[in-house]
Amino acid sequence: MKKSNKLIFLGAKTSLFPAEVTHLEAEINYTKVYTANGQNLVLSSTMKSVMECLQEHGDFIRISRKHVVNMEFVKSTRKDSLTLINGLKLNPSRRKRRQLNHLFS
Repeated sequence: MKKSNKLIFLGAKTSLFPAEVTHLEAEINYTKVYTANGQNLVLSSTMKSVMECLQEHGDFIRISRKHVVNMEFVKSTRKDSLTLINGLKLNPSRRKRRQLNHLFS
């Protein structure tokens, strides 16, 4: 996927660079956005709508119902976990593990 340094707007007052987003976390109808520089944002949008905005600007993949990761920040993968550059370990769902194994093999 094409990496973009373009500033995108997620809502009226929220803007960010997609290349800086490490991962997203869903909380019902809110989405937490985590960036490489330590900035954390909470958006009143669903994960699906945020992911649609980010998808064309980077290599984002949904690893479970709760998490989306930017593949640029994946440090390592194991059979049942994924580690980001910042040391955070995330567990993909059973169905997504197969898809991730194909991507990293």
